[in-house]
Formats: sequence, structure tokens, C-alpha cells
Amino acid sequence: MGLGFTKSSEPLKAYLSEQLARALTKILPRGEPATLSTETSLESLLARPPQRSMGDYAFPCFAYAKILRIGPPQVAQLLKTELLTRLETSIVAQLEVVGGFLNFFVAGESLARLTLIAIADHSLFAVLKNNSEAAASGKVMLEFSQPNTHKEFHIGHARNVCLGDALTRIFAYNGYEVMPVNYIGDEGTHVAKCLWQLKQSKEAKPSSGFGKWYGSFYARASHRLEQASSTEKITIQREIAEILSNLESQKGSDYELWQQSRADCMQDFTEIYAQLGVKFAHIFYESEVSQESQSIVDEYIAKGLFVESQGAWGINLESSGLGFFMARKSDGTSLYITKDLALARRKFKDFAIARSIYVVGNEQNFHFRQLFKVLALMGFPQAAQCHHVSYAHVKLVEGKISSRGGTIVTYRQLYQLLDQELARPMEKYREQWSPAEIAKVRHQLVISAIKYGMLASDPQKEIVFDPEAWTSFEGSSGPYLLYCYARAQSILRKGASAVGELDYARLLHPLEVELLWMMYDFNEVVAQACSLYKPSLLSQHLFVLGKAFNRFYAELSVLAAPEESTRYHRLALVKAFAQVMHRGLDLLGIEPAERM
Repeated sequence: MGLGFTKSSEPLKAYLSEQLARALTKILPRGEPATLSTETSLESLLARPPQRSMGDYAFPCFAYAKILRIGPPQVAQLLKTELLTRLETSIVAQLEVVGGFLNFFVAGESLARLTLIAIADHSLFAVLKNNSEAAASGKVMLEFSQPNTHKEFHIGHARNVCLGDALTRIFAYNGYEVMPVNYIGDEGTHVAKCLWQLKQSKEAKPSSGFGKWYGSFYARASHRLEQASSTEKITIQREIAEILSNLESQKGSDYELWQQSRADCMQDFTEIYAQLGVKFAHIFYESEVSQESQSIVDEYIAKGLFVESQGAWGINLESSGLGFFMARKSDGTSLYITKDLALARRKFKDFAIARSIYVVGNEQNFHFRQLFKVLALMGFPQAAQCHHVSYAHVKLVEGKISSRGGTIVTYRQLYQLLDQELARPMEKYREQWSPAEIAKVRHQLVISAIKYGMLASDPQKEIVFDPEAWTSFEGSSGPYLLYCYARAQSILRKGASAVGELDYARLLHPLEVELLWMMYDFNEVVAQACSLYKPSLLSQHLFVLGKAFNRFYAELSVLAAPEESTRYHRLALVKAFAQVMHRGLDLLGIEPAERM
């Protein structure tokens, strides 16, 4: 049988499941299907044993024991006997019954041939793009970042951006037509507070760093309100409300100040996105959907969906455990979630998307449960394909991040802190590299530290920011992965003159086989990262891959191998590793350094 990545992201599993299906047909009663559930395929049942010494794949036989009325080990033995007559020994070297499992040992030569050919011709990195399920699913819109203007971009925003950008890349790799979008919070009380404080200031506007500048006015206004007497507070709140009214009317000096300050803040965001290598296909603004959010409430009041309750309008969702969904307050104003209804309708109608993904912090979990339920009640079929990628926040020693109090670690402070940490190890290149190359690699290291630091943990887990750990060249970090890649590139440059012809049977050392399996598993990991919305799975896999490469390199001589043929074969492994690591880093949004 010709195995190829052009047919399956898991060709070995596909082959084994095909042979298992035929063998099961032979041992099961006539008419009994080999696959016992429409949701579970034989391929999905094949799993890795807890220890590599137990085999490469294990097939559970418990469900078939009930049908055959014998013990699972006996089923496994029957399957083994049947499979021995049909399995190609060049692919499966050994079968072993372990309890109620049938374990498969893949021939190392077959693994090496399958993996290295697929990496060399790039078919490994193209197979998931042929995902028929993705092609049939329609356009996916992935919304992330969502910063507020007139506030500074902080370390918490960075996790959102890194997560959203990585998911965009991973979805595209898996064959989806994905559209990354942003939703900017450019109106509301926080903006009015900032403008109120700004109007009382005579400070000259800086030439850059607008987010920090405007954010300081917002923080000062919040502080003044907290410290004000009852009478002063009433006066301040009235003046802030007047600014809000002027912004809604879209005229006057307050509106002009808002337009200019908003443009300044967007310039700041654009610079940050460029530094992180993040792009959006479209940007929505909260101010664009304000009026539409009022009209959508009127429309669904007329349709009888929204009903009155104590002067407010909404839907009783208590039967779904979601309380009362308020679409309009008793004072006639809409809520943030109402704007999300208008935004969702715009996404569905103007962009013809079939699936909508929101990357938003876990404090909004209830918000999105309500939103998706109401969208379904409003009759949008896409509501069933809406998903909230919930994530925990970044913790600091000082406690929770708060832009209102003005005590935050901003994105620019984060970058500067990591840059300082990485300055010392870059000093050794000062006599060897140009200043421009040092600056470039230092930037690549900083971005790798940020992105890996934000992505390596499960999205549901809080991150404790540790600058020393994030910039380590020896632990689980972005710089460590870049160092592994750069080391591989250095080896390849030094061994460029090596020539030979690959004999896959010469790549059977346990450390070589371990590295081959890590590369072979790449697509399965990326597919899982996509289906589970967890770039952390890929991040962790790349770290383990890097460790496997370093063990291989440390214990097996490559450039100093005694024979030219051995040197050539190990260089082929190094080259394959570099290609897989490069592709994996790209999916995390990390640009690797070619030398270090």
C-alpha cells in the first residue's frame, strides 16, 4: 500500500484503521459493523500507549468483547491473528496483545521514509489545507484584540492578540477560510472621562505614545471622581454626561476632539500590531453600531421577541439558566451586549460568514452565553456556530491589572522589560554582527518571548508573568525554540557539502526515531489545536520537539560522524527538524532567527 500525506494527515492511522476494519469484518458476526458508533471512527480509537516501549499505537477491544461474548484480550488475540495475514511487515514490524489492547509497532524505516519525504516535498504542510470539512463549513470570522481607545494597550491585551493571531494562522493551516477582525471600543463613559480631564489640561500632546498619554487622563479622571465630594461628584458626572451627549450628536468641539484623539489612539494600536506581526482583514468600531443597536431593539420589540419588564426591554431566559436578557434600559439607553447583537447581524449579513469566533476574557463567559442564545431566538442560523474562546488573564505580583487605577504593566513596558533581559546575551555578538542584525535578532527574541509566554499555557489558565523564565534559553520559552532552530541552521550551513543517498533503514537509533515521531505527529497536534481552540498544544509540542532535537544532537555526532554516509543521514534529520520547527513557529506568529 502506498502511504502518503496527500490522502490523510495521519497516513499510518489511516492504514491501520483500514486493515482493522477488514479484520473486524472477518471476526464479527455477519452484518455487525466494524465501527460501533457514527461519531467514533476506528482511526480515532487508535491512541498512543502511555509508554513508547509498549508500542506506537494501541487499539482498545473492550466494546467488541461484548459482541463476541469473550474477554477483551481474546478479541485482541483474534484480531492479531487475522491482521498478521494482511499487514505489510514493511509498515508494521510487530503486534502485541497487552490486556484488552492490541498494540502496533511501526517499522522505523517506514516511519523515516514517510516523514522525511513528506517534509522534503512540503506535502506534510499542505495536507490539512485539503480538509473537506473545512471547505464545506463556510467562512470563519475570528474576532480578537478589542482594545478600548483612550486607554493604554496593556499586558492583558497582549494575551488576547497572541491567542487570536495564532488561532487565525492555525485555522488557515487546517483549510478554513478565516477572516481575522478587530472590534474597537471607541465610545462610552471611559472616553467621555478622558476627554473631560483632557479639556482641563494644558499639557502639550506628545509626538508618539498616544495610548499612554490619553490613558493617563482617563486614570486621573477616575481618581478625581473617587476623591470628589458628593456635590463635586454630581457636577463632574453632569459634565461627563454632557460630553457623551455631544458625541452622540456627532457635532461640536467635543466631537472634533474625540475624532482626533481616536485617530491618535488607533495610530498607537497600529504600531503595536505591526510590531507583533498581526494583521486584520477588517476593523469594526463600537461607534458604528450604536444607532443600529437601538434600531435592532425596536425591530424585535415589533416582532414580539423583546418584552417590557419594569420599564426595561428584553427576554426572560431563566428557563435556560441565563436570567433576564436586558436589551434596553428603562432610561432608553442600550447596553454593550445590545451592540454585540447589531455587530453579529452585520457580520452575518455583510460578510456572509458561517461561523463566528470571539476571543474574549473569561469574565465575559455569561455575556456570550446570553448573546448566543438571543441570536438563536432572533432566528440567525449562524448562532449555532458562534463560539467564545474564553481565556484567563495575566497575573502580576502586584495583583490584578486595572487601567482605571492607572497601575498597569503596559504592552510597551512589557516589550522594554523583555528587551532589557535579552540585551546581555546579545552582547557576545557585538564584534561579529552588524548593529542592524543584532537589533533584528533581539526583536525576534523579544516577540518570541511574548508570544510563547502568552500561548504556552492552556487559555483557561492564568499566566504569571515571569520575565526571567520567558527569556530563558534553556527552559520552556520562545528564545529556547529560536535557539534550537538557529542551532539546526548552523549545523546545516557547516554540513552543506555533505552528499549521499538516503537509506531510511539507517535512521533507526532510538533518538532518531523519537525525533521522527515528534515531526510525524505535527499535523495531528495542529489539528487538535484547531478543534480545541488551544494553540498551547502546538506550543508545548514544539518545546518537546526542541528537547528531542537537542538530545539527538548532544548524543549523536552529526558533523563529526565517523562516516560520510552517517553524517549525510543525520543532516537530513536536522534539515527536516528545522523545516517543521519553522512552520510551527510561524503558526504561533513567531519569526525564527537564522543564526544566534
